[in-house]
Amino acid sequence: MNTYDGIKKGRITDYLANKALQMKIPLCGTFELSPVCNFSCKMCYVRKTKKEVAEHSRSILQLEDWLAIAAQAREKGPLYLLLTGGEPLLWPHFWTLYEQLVDMGFLVSVNTNGALIDDDAIARFQKRPPQKLNITLYGANNETYQRLCNADGVFSKVDHAIRQLIASKITVTINCSLTPSNAKDLDWIIDYAKEQGAALRVATYMFPPVRRDPAQIGENERFGPEDCARYLLRYLERERGPEAYRRYLENIVKGCIEPPGLDEGCIDPLDGKIRCRAGRSSFWITWDGWLTACGMMPEPKVDLKALAFPDAWTALVDLSAQLSLSGICRSCPNSDVCHPCAAIAYAETGKVSEIPVYMCKVSKQMQKIARDTLRTQQITNHTEEVRKYEQDQAIPDDAPGSVHINQHGPNGRIGCRNR
Repeated sequence: MNTYDGIKKGRITDYLANKALQMKIPLCGTFELSPVCNFSCKMCYVRKTKKEVAEHSRSILQLEDWLAIAAQAREKGPLYLLLTGGEPLLWPHFWTLYEQLVDMGFLVSVNTNGALIDDDAIARFQKRPPQKLNITLYGANNETYQRLCNADGVFSKVDHAIRQLIASKITVTINCSLTPSNAKDLDWIIDYAKEQGAALRVATYMFPPVRRDPAQIGENERFGPEDCARYLLRYLERERGPEAYRRYLENIVKGCIEPPGLDEGCIDPLDGKIRCRAGRSSFWITWDGWLTACGMMPEPKVDLKALAFPDAWTALVDLSAQLSLSGICRSCPNSDVCHPCAAIAYAETGKVSEIPVYMCKVSKQMQKIARDTLRTQQITNHTEEVRKYEQDQAIPDDAPGSVHINQHGPNGRIGCRNR
């Protein structure tokens, strides 16, 4: 198959991603501009106050640093960049950096909570459209935002931003981080995304915030594993529809589903090495200048304040290749349901090579729900088939030769007689 055939038969982005993985080209990157945010979400993995940033042992990267990194990185092949935070629009030089990155030819996406997107921001995005805006919608009203994000009166601002962006033909994906504090709003969020015609991604797994606080290994403001599974399947049932959802449940029972919330093919089935894009064709640069494979864990990392991007990338690829999961995870029959990754193992246990038991429990609960649901559906379907068969075979009472059921026959017994 030649290159042109490969592009024709699949999406160009998929083709590029596969080639980048093979050739260790950093196709996708994330610029984490600042950990400062106008929200204070209970489950956030990175948030810091301005005071904490000022007192940090490493200084925050400045505009000129990001532009220099982008120029160096461009020579290695990145095409897709994601700007994130914290809240990236709160970073003082966001618009200058965003516009220059777009003008440099990068396809730029932005993660945002949406509360700072006003009409002026929409006009600037219209002039230089992002590849997409990922807006996290935390709930259905101000009360949920206050409870989960400690943010007052912002729901209407986020709602207005989403509606106006979509009306302005800017691509919007709605993300939802689901926790016990906003779980009751799930159905409303699903309906809202459908009403707006926006793609929706709901995450029920919250990474322990080990970058923010190393003491929180295995802990976060989140569901227990059983509810994590239950709410994930509730979302997928609503999002996919009956037939696709039934197939998904059947695949869970068979022991093979796509990773929920993770890139496909995270782990090499032969040697257990990291096989997602992290450290192979994607990278994450932290606000204080570390080049990492994934933003959800602090290691491996290379200092971009000491090395230029090309050399730092080569070093990161080598470090990422050394990551290996627990042998038990690699041989577990549930691994294609659980899809353990290096970041999850580290966040849950403090080590890449340890077993993230939380995810074991999630996968087992998903399998239980899938089996129970399919069994109930089979019983229901069988009952319907029997009822339909009986209706089709029914003989009118007054038909010649029909049998008449006499429930009050001789001796009080149920009887019958031929007419």
